[in-house]
Amino acid sequence: MNAIDWIVGQVSPAAAVKRAQAREAMRVMAHYRAGDLTRRSESLRAVNGDADAVAMYARRGLSLVARDVIRNNPIAASALSVIVNNVIGTGIEPRLVSKDKGLKRDWADLIKPRFDTLAIDVDGVSTLGGLQALAFSACVTDGEALVVWPLPGTRGASVQVLEAEFLDDRLQGPVGRGRNLIFDGIEYDGDRVVAYHLYDEHPGSPVLGSNMRGLTSSRVEASRVAHLFRVDRPGQRRGVTWFASVLDDLVALSDNDEAQLMRQKIAACFAAFWRTEDADNQNIPASLAPGLIQRIGISDEVSFASPPDVTGYDDFGRIHLRRIARGLGITYEDMTGDLSNVNFSSARLGRIGMGQNVERWQWHMAIPRLCRPIGTWTMLQWAYDAGNRHNAQALQEARIEWTPPPPVIADPKAETAVSVQRIEAGLSSRRSEIRKSGYDPAEIDAEIDADMKRRANLAAIKAPGATPQVAPGDASETERNLDA
Repeated sequence: MNAIDWIVGQVSPAAAVKRAQAREAMRVMAHYRAGDLTRRSESLRAVNGDADAVAMYARRGLSLVARDVIRNNPIAASALSVIVNNVIGTGIEPRLVSKDKGLKRDWADLIKPRFDTLAIDVDGVSTLGGLQALAFSACVTDGEALVVWPLPGTRGASVQVLEAEFLDDRLQGPVGRGRNLIFDGIEYDGDRVVAYHLYDEHPGSPVLGSNMRGLTSSRVEASRVAHLFRVDRPGQRRGVTWFASVLDDLVALSDNDEAQLMRQKIAACFAAFWRTEDADNQNIPASLAPGLIQRIGISDEVSFASPPDVTGYDDFGRIHLRRIARGLGITYEDMTGDLSNVNFSSARLGRIGMGQNVERWQWHMAIPRLCRPIGTWTMLQWAYDAGNRHNAQALQEARIEWTPPPPVIADPKAETAVSVQRIEAGLSSRRSEIRKSGYDPAEIDAEIDADMKRRANLAAIKAPGATPQVAPGDASETERNLDA
């Protein structure tokens, strides 16, 4: 009974009883046993706050711990590689969609080849595929990554990938007397992001320079920044490391490995204890050797140590590894390389769930939040570089589409047969099946056409010095043809 119920009970006992009955009825109607935090659920924290309020003070620490685990734990490093390799692979390929032949020619000769060079990277160390992999890797590790178009209006489009630390989270609150509001270095006009306040240099860099650029930040328009992160809750503004739910298991697994290693060392120690009443006995051997024959006295006694048992490690490790794999949305076999307990069918079924996760990450994150901004910047830069060389209307109508890398196929023959059957049954188009394979239908058609033309040209070429074989009865007709 709280204070209010006690006061009501003193004034009107009947009203107090009604209050107690109503409270009990509400408790029965809206009761979930899991909502009662008992001693068995002491580790749970029922926090009332939005996604950013819950992660505000833990985001940076989680990111740093995740980086350390990935640096030092091969399982975490392998999990990161599996995610990036399946989502990005060698790169999500761009394709120009336009009816203008001049634009297509420039795309094939100037724009598309630039994506495969280091010129696309401001730092000059990665191609477009490498930048995509770098940004997505940072997103998985830190929860978010920034891709910036730093130099609009110059010749040639280049982008730069930045870590989340570049956000100047010292800036919080309203901007001047305007309506804009800054949260963690991101400036909002209502619910719309209008700018990012980024450090001029990484604040953790050992090379800050004489002007201390790592302590100063600049305002960058939101149209020049692609903020890549996974949205887990409505209204979320920033991301959290994907390893947050599995860090405990990774640390526990690492600690168990060290304890098991020490246990193995102890188990390898074979010790013997010699009990004797003669303290001056010089016949006690200092070590054991194969074929040793040792005489001992009647009162002497030899006993051996019982080393600890080293079994049970595989079961413990496999349980935690499976928890880690499921928490990250990948398969245990891909993360560990352990195929000892699977067959073809179970491995294929396991990859179906992972394949759905990969497609979701590609089409809900990588393509709309990373690739399409790069495509938009490319088109803007192309219009600037082209000047009056192309029709402005054609440039505005053109767009860039993106094709993810081909998924790993366990049985290419069976999968290809299924694709052919879907096309023949009218359930899918040839272009759609080609895109699912990670290729550009236009490029495939162009290569097939070129192959057919080359095959026709080769068939029309006769071998040098070869003379046609003529039957005896056709000799006169052949001679007439040659004379003609």
